[in-house]
Amino acid sequence: MRQRLLVAAVGVPLLLVILLLAPAEATALLCALLAAVGCYELMHAAGGGEWRLLAAMPVLAAGNTLVFSDVWGMGELGALGLYIAVVYALAAAVATHGRERALSFATAMAGVFSSALLPMAFASLALLRATSSALALTPFIGAFMSDTGAFFAGRAFGKHKLAPKVSPNKTVEGSVGGFVGSVAGMLIFHFAARAALRLDLGWYVAVLMGLLGSLLGQLGDLSFSVIKREFGIKDYGRIFLEHGGVLDRFDSVLFVAPAYWLLLSLIFG
Repeated sequence: MRQRLLVAAVGVPLLLVILLLAPAEATALLCALLAAVGCYELMHAAGGGEWRLLAAMPVLAAGNTLVFSDVWGMGELGALGLYIAVVYALAAAVATHGRERALSFATAMAGVFSSALLPMAFASLALLRATSSALALTPFIGAFMSDTGAFFAGRAFGKHKLAPKVSPNKTVEGSVGGFVGSVAGMLIFHFAARAALRLDLGWYVAVLMGLLGSLLGQLGDLSFSVIKREFGIKDYGRIFLEHGGVLDRFDSVLFVAPAYWLLLSLIFG
C-alpha cells in the first residue's frame, strides 16, 4: 500500500503538469517513452528473454509514436515506420531460425503489434494535447471514472460474473456502474471546461464520450488481461512498483484515447 500511495503521489501530479502546463512536445515525448516501455513489456510477456533479439523494437516504437503524434510535422513517415517494424521482426526470425536462441512467432508479432498499435494509441493522447490541454485529460477521465464506478457498483451490487475466465472479480453490475461513472465524469468535465475554459463540447457529446469511454475502457482492460492469462503472468512489469507496468496502468486509456480523437475529429473537424 505504501508503494501504491508513493507512485500515486508522484506520478499523478507529474502527469498533470506534463499534460496541462508543459508544451505539447513534452506530452509527445512522454507518450514515446511509455510506448517504448510497453513494447518491451509485451515482448517480454510473450517470450521472456527473446525480446533481446528485437532489442531495437522499443526504440522503433518510441520513434513511431513521435511520428504519429505529428508534433514535428513527420506524420507522412508513419507508413514507413510500420513497414520497418514488420521487416525488422521477420528478418530477425529468419536470421535466428534453427538456432538455440531463435525468435518465436509470438515474440515477433508482439514486437510488431507493440511497435505499431501502441504508438498509434499513445500518439492519440499527444494529438488531443496538441488540440487542447484539457482534452488530453478526457481519456483518463473516461477510463478511470469507469473503473471507479465499476469498483463501487461491483462491491455494492455485484452478483453476476462478467468474464470469469478472464477477470474473476468483474461483474455485470460493476460494468453497468462503470458506464454510469464514466458518463458522470465526462459531464462534470464538460460543465467545468465550459465554465472555466469556454470549451463547449456539448452535453450530448460528453454523454457519448462517457459511454464510449466505459465500453472501450472495459474492453481494453479485459483484452490485456487475456494476454496476461495467455502467458501466465500477473503484471506486465514493475515500473510503477505495485501498480505494475505501463500496460497494466494504461490498458484502458490505450483503447479510449484513439476513439476520443477520432470522435472529436469527426464532430468538430
